[in-house]
Amino acid sequence: MGGDVVSGAVWLSLSWRARVNVEALNMAEAVGNYIKHRRVPIAVYEDGKYTLRYVPAISGESIAHAYQQWLAEEALKLGLNVCEMCKKGELVKHGSRAILELEKLPFEVESADAAHELEKRITANCVVEDIGGFLVPTRVPVKRTSRFYVGYMIPALEDIKAATLDPQFHVRHAPSMLGTEYREAARELGVTEKGQAIYYVEVGSAIYTGSFSLDFTSIGYTSMVKVEGVFPKERLQQERLQRAKVAIRALYYLVQGLFGAKRTRFQPDYELLSLVAAVSCGNPFNVSPGHSRNFIAETYSRAKALARMTGTEVKLYVYAKEPEIAIPSDAKPYESFEELIAKLTDDVIAALKA
Repeated sequence: MGGDVVSGAVWLSLSWRARVNVEALNMAEAVGNYIKHRRVPIAVYEDGKYTLRYVPAISGESIAHAYQQWLAEEALKLGLNVCEMCKKGELVKHGSRAILELEKLPFEVESADAAHELEKRITANCVVEDIGGFLVPTRVPVKRTSRFYVGYMIPALEDIKAATLDPQFHVRHAPSMLGTEYREAARELGVTEKGQAIYYVEVGSAIYTGSFSLDFTSIGYTSMVKVEGVFPKERLQQERLQRAKVAIRALYYLVQGLFGAKRTRFQPDYELLSLVAAVSCGNPFNVSPGHSRNFIAETYSRAKALARMTGTEVKLYVYAKEPEIAIPSDAKPYESFEELIAKLTDDVIAALKA
């Protein structure tokens, strides 16, 4: 895989179920002193028909932002290239002409060749932009599609009745603010200070399921105009392997629940219940989403069918501590998620070397 021709997909997919109680990970808006949790409409099958329900959710944008922050941190630990904005967690990704100007990059790109060279340069200089993609607003827009795919975390359909939203009452109480000194200072500023402030934060609890996919094959290669390695051939293989390694390490923190907002005061009660991951070589394969306790067994069945149909090799990885989860007889669940991630990393690196 060290040349300029990318052949055969090395594709990672995983889905997990987590019990998340009392979380405020993705707030949508504030109406007065009421801070609302994000909610989405979903179709569920109940009593012989489909009905619409509004449930708590965590957006794919929120999850993707956290993943890319962890990606930057892990890349820096290995001494890999990360641009200044991504180091700070400001994922503008050269989407501003001011950044192009400060970095002395061309912003009047008018040809396909120039667009290709700009994609190549940016991709080489930042792991986050290589894996997370970018869009540069030049005259000929330079676009790199994200190598990872993620969507909303929503309540598992089988456990939809265990999902709820509830407003929690809070008060900021500062009696000193009612004293003469503070009131006079406030009057001079033309403001009114109050000794207490009442506010509500809407929290959600649910058995959430999330899914994530990652295309390792095209890491380190351009894609907009033509396929070409972004590093010299003698360096390309090692850079790609290192970037693949940090991509998996960042995923570890994501699945462990280290994402979202308001965690300093609303750190959720987060427990990873079960997970299935797949590494496919040859064709992309996405595991079944964790909407039921049968999702691991269903994934195994589908992987075997894909292998018979296309010859695609699919390696599966299982972690399950949830009661009544259906585990195929030929599956060997890992004792810990950490053990699973270590083995998955080794297998991906081996596949990329092949």
